[in-house]
Amino acid sequence: MKLIKTLCASALVAAATLAVPSGSIAEEINLKYHAFTGQGPSNLAVRWWMDEVEKRTEGKVTFTRIFGGALGKLSAQPENIKVGAFDLGEFSPVYNPGLFPLANVTSLPFMSDNTLAHAQAGHDLFQTPTVEAEFTAMNQKYLFPGLWTTIQLLSHDPIRSIDDLKQAKIRAHGGAAEILKELDITVYGIPWGELPAAAERKVVTAAIIGSPADAYAFGFGEIFSYWDDENWFFFPMPVTINLDTWNAIPADLQAVIEDLNDEMVVQARKLLEVAEIESHAKLSEQTEIVKLDDAEKTKMLDVRNAAWQSWVGAREADGLPGQEVLDDFLKFLEKYEG
Repeated sequence: MKLIKTLCASALVAAATLAVPSGSIAEEINLKYHAFTGQGPSNLAVRWWMDEVEKRTEGKVTFTRIFGGALGKLSAQPENIKVGAFDLGEFSPVYNPGLFPLANVTSLPFMSDNTLAHAQAGHDLFQTPTVEAEFTAMNQKYLFPGLWTTIQLLSHDPIRSIDDLKQAKIRAHGGAAEILKELDITVYGIPWGELPAAAERKVVTAAIIGSPADAYAFGFGEIFSYWDDENWFFFPMPVTINLDTWNAIPADLQAVIEDLNDEMVVQARKLLEVAEIESHAKLSEQTEIVKLDDAEKTKMLDVRNAAWQSWVGAREADGLPGQEVLDDFLKFLEKYEG
């Protein structure tokens, strides 16, 4: 009888041991995501990605989703992710060039007409040891390119030449600001939230902004009369996660997420293209499309090269490998454009 009791007890222990799930199965991981704006084009890709992560991990990873900027503006995203105010979100090197001076190469002007190739090149660049170190220094793990949108010019008056640009009061940032400074044109750094009112009052008479999707979504087609439907630069908005949070996720779930991250380069572009096609048609109804003349565009491309080298010189002056990173990015870009 004693032997039977012992065997039964052993069997119960074995069964209980088999019934205990391994770490990644037993514990649900909930991650806090913060968007600096409400639901819209800027977080379209990351919303799709979160849905897919939850599906592919069978609910082992879930997300608390906070929209509307309740926990800070776009410029505050990197620091908030670093300290763990929330686990993940989008940010842009354009708004944080001091924290991500090398990653900001992706916002230089007139680099490509191929948005997908540009995003693919950025995805590769952000994973090179030199640029990845900027993310690590901010206690972040780079995940994938979220919004990677086209930046274009809208104006109250038609702009067909560099002289027309010099007559305008232009709100610009990123690569557009770089090239306008090379042309000795003053730029106005008006925050996004203040821009509609400034444009309506003609504090600025032109704005180089996300377009067509953002321009239409935020009503700029009703403010400006003219639209230069040409890409001045691309606005990179990588999605990152707090590095401590990432390291605490079990390896099997990390692998699922990493596979999805690589897929997101193309998927994010597809999602935004749908919004861009719809917005393009609607913005075209609200504005008249006016472009720089061909001769003027050629002049701009000559100035573009000087803007690139000014960017390199500023990085090198700070002891950073600006030329090396620019060359790497252009090689990635050539690979994907080819």
